[in-house]
Amino acid sequence: MAKLIAIPSACKMPDLSVSKSLMPILLVQVMIGDPGLSQKTALYRRNFLRLVEKAVDEYREARNYIIKQIEESKRPVKEMEIHGRILYILEFTNHMETCINAISRLYRILERIKAENKSSSIPRGLRKLVESKYQLITNLRNSIEHIDKMIQRGEISEGNPIMLALCEDNETIAVAKYSIKFEDLALVLKRLHEIAQYMLGLR
Repeated sequence: MAKLIAIPSACKMPDLSVSKSLMPILLVQVMIGDPGLSQKTALYRRNFLRLVEKAVDEYREARNYIIKQIEESKRPVKEMEIHGRILYILEFTNHMETCINAISRLYRILERIKAENKSSSIPRGLRKLVESKYQLITNLRNSIEHIDKMIQRGEISEGNPIMLALCEDNETIAVAKYSIKFEDLALVLKRLHEIAQYMLGLR
């Protein structure tokens, strides 16, 4: 695993901009329902749309705090001596952990939608691309959620982080023995957003 850093020197998180917000459509579906879908499938789909929006928003917030931390490090030394240094990086960690958790939930919902045989509108190649990162996201999520048990069982090696931390390449985050590059995370989010659009017939 790459060496960890406390303060980023550059923002290597892709600027995740998606063309359409799903919230207006989600609100309409909540009000008038989902014609042609079973109640279970409709509820799964609504939750999927909500979590896609949430995961993207949390990613963007995490990225904003990386940028703020870089700007903070450029403040004049005298100003820092008077007002102290602001550590935005902790807010980055909080938002990134929420993002990973939301993606993990999206994987579970996608499996349930597939079990209901309602995923035929989603291109198989697109699903496979998203699913290829399933185990990595799951390992990250489980480490975040169960880090106390891992510490108790002696599963955390020396130097491994006990919360999501930024690596020195500014391109990777890690927790316990697992890591993921921002470019891979951003790609998963973009593809999940595409899947949501296919569900809604927007593609």
